[in-house]
Amino acid sequence: MRPVTGRVMAGLTQALDWFDNSLQNVVASRGFEPFHRTQSMIIMHIALGLDAPADIAREMGLTRQNVHHMAKELIRSGVIESNRDPSDPRRTVYRLSEHARELRGVALSTMIELENLLETRIGPERVAALREALNVDWGPDVADETELKVIQASAKRQKRAASSSKPPRSRR
Repeated sequence: MRPVTGRVMAGLTQALDWFDNSLQNVVASRGFEPFHRTQSMIIMHIALGLDAPADIAREMGLTRQNVHHMAKELIRSGVIESNRDPSDPRRTVYRLSEHARELRGVALSTMIELENLLETRIGPERVAALREALNVDWGPDVADETELKVIQASAKRQKRAASSSKPPRSRR
């Protein structure tokens, strides 16, 4: 992995690349068909409990049509199943198939092994800090530039107020 620029987005992107490429390589070496990155992310979302194409699309920033298109190959290969939602027959839902149980086991154990490898490469403290940072609620998506500027201005005011309320340091 090449060094990142110091920007969070670049680091997250490279980290995702490392994890997904490594996972795909190990899964393929075990005799399973590798998946496109988007298909891999669809599988991950289904495994996390999102089953409606519209919900998956919203989480991934895709259209429902994109998700349906990518899911077709996963359905054909027997990794996921597409069914009508029992509570609303107008809706389609996806679920991981029983046929893919071995693949899921290989993928899950590989993800754990990759996290362990990461701990040996960058240290357990850094991996723990990464987990902690990624598990904090980052708040809702920013809707537009105006909202971003309002949030930034509010954060600056809060920071100034917090620093002005601190007692002055004593000088020796």
